[in-house]
Amino acid sequence: MREIHFYSSKIVSSIMFVFSALFTYNFIFMDMGRYSLFKVIMFNLGFVLFLFGLIYSLILLIRRKPLLTITDKQIIIYGVLEKRTLVDFKDIKSFYISNTTHRGIKTTESIFIVLKPDENKKSDKLSFYFHQAIKVDILNVKTRVLLELLNSRLETFNDVKKFGSGEIV
Repeated sequence: MREIHFYSSKIVSSIMFVFSALFTYNFIFMDMGRYSLFKVIMFNLGFVLFLFGLIYSLILLIRRKPLLTITDKQIIIYGVLEKRTLVDFKDIKSFYISNTTHRGIKTTESIFIVLKPDENKKSDKLSFYFHQAIKVDILNVKTRVLLELLNSRLETFNDVKKFGSGEIV
């Protein structure tokens, strides 16, 4: 069984660390005495947000474990601050790319995994929209390359399943 591991992108993590550190440093040494209560609360919320970004990017920089593993039979998605998710290729219907943009600038990119509907449950319209997500913007791989790899593994799995069951393709 061949496994392919994908780790966090150290360049993206470094850039996120520098920006978060700069903004956190500015929030620490800001004079809050001349602002209204609302602005002080907003500045403190901003400080907490950028402090979380600083900690998150530091975790990504020192992380040695993969964030994504693709085997012949399943996809393992490791969360940075959450437990891992296993998705078997037998449960996958297809993949698609989703981009989030803000004023024409791409902010995040993900590959969504569309799962097959569960045969045991009552068929409804929403059962076709259950999916998992792979956050590609923090991985050290291009989105199109990963999508091609996933599609080829899905086709290979489906071909092996058909040949193994005695069907003629």
